[in-house]
Amino acid sequence: MNRLLDYRTDFYSLGVTFYELLVGQLPFVANDVLELVHCHIALEPPPPDKVNAQIPSVVSGIIMKLMAKNAEERYQSAWGILADLSQCLHQLENKGGIEAFQLGASDIYDKFQIPQKLYGRSAQVETLLAAFERISTGSSLVVDASANRKPQSEMMLVASYSGIGKSALVQEIYKLITSKRGYFITGKFDQFGRNIPYSAVVNVFAGLVRQLLTEPEACLLWWREKIQAALGANSQVICDVIPDLELIIGKQPPVCYDHCQNSFKKYRDFG
Repeated sequence: MNRLLDYRTDFYSLGVTFYELLVGQLPFVANDVLELVHCHIALEPPPPDKVNAQIPSVVSGIIMKLMAKNAEERYQSAWGILADLSQCLHQLENKGGIEAFQLGASDIYDKFQIPQKLYGRSAQVETLLAAFERISTGSSLVVDASANRKPQSEMMLVASYSGIGKSALVQEIYKLITSKRGYFITGKFDQFGRNIPYSAVVNVFAGLVRQLLTEPEACLLWWREKIQAALGANSQVICDVIPDLELIIGKQPPVCYDHCQNSFKKYRDFG
């Protein structure tokens, strides 16, 4: 989502490992990669002690704390994890069981971490989410001359000064898009790449291609047919700027650029 990766991502992975060790299954079971991504981003797994009553509630709490969606709600140091696990072991060896205690009491914040969340943008976020909800649910429809109801597309413009957080605002809809099994792609006209033609457009669709490559073969076959039908004889032109596309549509016939240039010259002279 719209947050940077840091060392607390490893704590989430550790929580998933503990979950599978104790419960005997992964926290989420999905049919494809996109569904699995949505589960890890937006859904809460059943607590281990609810799946297996023999697991102590404190141990279950440690795992769920490790797997918190927001990094700020997880343990902030490996020392804090070790301290709570040591407390569990101490109680188990001396009392034969594990009683409840405050988790994270010995967690040491050795780094100043600013929460990676938006502030003061709730109204704008709601506007974006509402627009996406209208489109994804089909509630935004138009009636054409033949009285057919067709889905309507919408475009929203987010404008403000540079560096104020427009990209972070737009990325707030990432979670909702994954829940609808959609693809979220972004691109940016970088000031250091302003001399590269169509740099942002190329980055956008290169990101889409990378997402498509994670799909099952049946889905890739459907996309291959759609892309080839849309590109036609220009397929290799696009593969030249997005090389990964060739992994989806295969090797394409070479393009005669001299012929393209001569055709363009004739049209230019005619104009």
